[in-house]
Amino acid sequence: MTSGRQRARIGPGLILAGIVILAFMLRSWAALRLPLDYDEPVYLEAAQAYAQALRSGDLHALIDYDGNREHPALGKILYAFALLGVGQDADWMVVVYVLRFLSVLFGVLAATLLALFDPLAGGLLAVHTLAVKYTAQIYLEALPHLASIAAVLALVRSSGGRDRWFWISALALGVAAAGKFTYLPIVLVLAYLAIWEKRLRWRNLILYGLVAVATFWLLNPTLWREPFSRLFDSLFFHMRYSQGPRVELAGYPWHRPLYWISRAEATVWHPDVFFYPALDGPIFLLALPGLYWEWRERRWVVVWTVTSLLLLLLWPTKWPQYTLVLTPALCLSASSAVRHIYHSLREQDLAVAWFQAIVPRPPLAFWVLVGALGIVVAVIYTVATLQLTLGRLGWSDFTKENSQLPSSIVYSLAAGSDLDPEGGMILGTERGGAIWLPPVTTDLPDRWRVFTTGNSGLPDNRVRAVTRDQEGDLWFGTMAGLARYDGRAWQTYPAVDLGLPTGEIYALATGSDGRVWVGARSGAAVFDGQHWTPFTTMNSGLVDAWVLSLAIEPQPEGDRVWFGTGAGVSQLDTASGTWASFTEGLEEGVAALLLDSEGRLWAGTLGDGLGLWNGTAWQFYTTGNSQIPYSTVTALAEVEPGVLWVGTAAPAETGGMVSEFDGQQWKDFNRRNSGYSEAEPLVIAQDAAGRWWIGTRTVGVEIYHRSH
Repeated sequence: MTSGRQRARIGPGLILAGIVILAFMLRSWAALRLPLDYDEPVYLEAAQAYAQALRSGDLHALIDYDGNREHPALGKILYAFALLGVGQDADWMVVVYVLRFLSVLFGVLAATLLALFDPLAGGLLAVHTLAVKYTAQIYLEALPHLASIAAVLALVRSSGGRDRWFWISALALGVAAAGKFTYLPIVLVLAYLAIWEKRLRWRNLILYGLVAVATFWLLNPTLWREPFSRLFDSLFFHMRYSQGPRVELAGYPWHRPLYWISRAEATVWHPDVFFYPALDGPIFLLALPGLYWEWRERRWVVVWTVTSLLLLLLWPTKWPQYTLVLTPALCLSASSAVRHIYHSLREQDLAVAWFQAIVPRPPLAFWVLVGALGIVVAVIYTVATLQLTLGRLGWSDFTKENSQLPSSIVYSLAAGSDLDPEGGMILGTERGGAIWLPPVTTDLPDRWRVFTTGNSGLPDNRVRAVTRDQEGDLWFGTMAGLARYDGRAWQTYPAVDLGLPTGEIYALATGSDGRVWVGARSGAAVFDGQHWTPFTTMNSGLVDAWVLSLAIEPQPEGDRVWFGTGAGVSQLDTASGTWASFTEGLEEGVAALLLDSEGRLWAGTLGDGLGLWNGTAWQFYTTGNSQIPYSTVTALAEVEPGVLWVGTAAPAETGGMVSEFDGQQWKDFNRRNSGYSEAEPLVIAQDAAGRWWIGTRTVGVEIYHRSH
């Protein structure tokens, strides 16, 4: 017997619409919330170069641009067209979001296309975390990911002759190759379909290949001049790169792709982005038995899965984004498994009977209430998302996960390096020193240089202080002495060379006369280029032996050097050799010193708040008399005349705050109004591009491009 009321069915159009909306929402959220990833600046720079060529109508510049030539040009040129729409003066993070949403568009189309062929497979691809991540960033994955799916599904639809699906498949293959070479393994699937299933004639096979190659060439302007030599150089680059330092440093084993596809690693990297239950693991597990049914029904899915997986295992480079060539096949196979398991249970009425027995049918009012609640939640969620997104404008970061930063603890930062004409940043971390250089290509040496005791003259991996002298040499202060690097050779200075009892270095500074000043656990020292002069509590006016911070005040007759110590501030007038000390209110130690543009001295204390020396006395800003978040001040910087950034640390828990202080008002940067993570700041410094870097105790470096 049947019920008088027909059970409502959800039509295929609504299912497809739901998949499209789901794919768009997840990728949009990821595009808005993901931190800047390692390769995104590289592709952004290439897109900007192509955009400039398009604006000026310079076809030669378009053809001969040699940046990131290891990858085909199509994806970067499409990014360039998007840049034309935002203008040359757009905010940097606005540009990032615009390009990310172009990637989102291709990612959503990929899930939609697969859903048109197999709705469940499309739904699985819509939520697959690796697919979401790498089609929501300025990577080159989204377009060839879409095109490779289109090439396969169009050939599946083809009748075996030269119908429209035949031509669409050939064109899509050319687009995939012009997007990224790593999607070329799809050729093996297409060859199987063309030869064994569609049984294309040799004439049609040749025509198919010619159309694909012509499309690839037309969409890759780099090959319009010297096509064979440039193509060889691009392909040979990938052979070299797979054996290069970045791949070797990553040290991934041959089976790493299995790890990427069987776990939802993106939820570990970005838990705030991938907040939903990840299905990557279940998709992989379901795909395994699904291959049995696919071999009987859609054998080309098995060919797609096996050939892509084998090539991923054999190729030395194991980056997680490479698995996107495989994820559509896994989703198809998993869909087959779910479908067959469901039908098997359905035939036995087990699933239906069980469900109907324990789940009552809700009344209409229930669904109305759920819908209203869903709308309210969606509105609140959207408003909060927009607030977070606007706050993140201008923010990015470098972490151990998205860069070659050797440690999440960054103690010291200094701008500039003669090792690169565009400058860079010098970093001191818990596990070595590093130099960050502006992105040029994806090759590691052009972006980072990491120094440890194993590959340099560092006497210890704990680098607490860095500076650059007037000759361009880099200085690294460690817990076991000092190291100097001129770009070619290292020179090490242990404590005995400095004339100090111990070699624990906490501060470095370069004077206006070129001398290098050192603050240590057991005193201070200065290097005049030939000799060291030590200062201890026994032979100088230092108020305490532990020198935590330094500040140089240039004077015509000779610098004044300020020393922040464990028990106050001392000053040395190098012209007269006289000392002065200031201890009132500074019992907790001085972790940071700053001489601002007006010549005023600011002192960040380890419990007494922020001190300002007015020439005769100290004025303190504490939690009791101001809006400073905490009284432990760890970092100071003047971001514009009269405006300070003050880094503070929570006294009894992990974390801290960066606050802006104009002398009257305080403004905190937190997770709700900015991209700052609320990690404890240890140092603040500006790079050559005007961006402000914040070294933290737990999350690496957070970077802000301050707009005016």
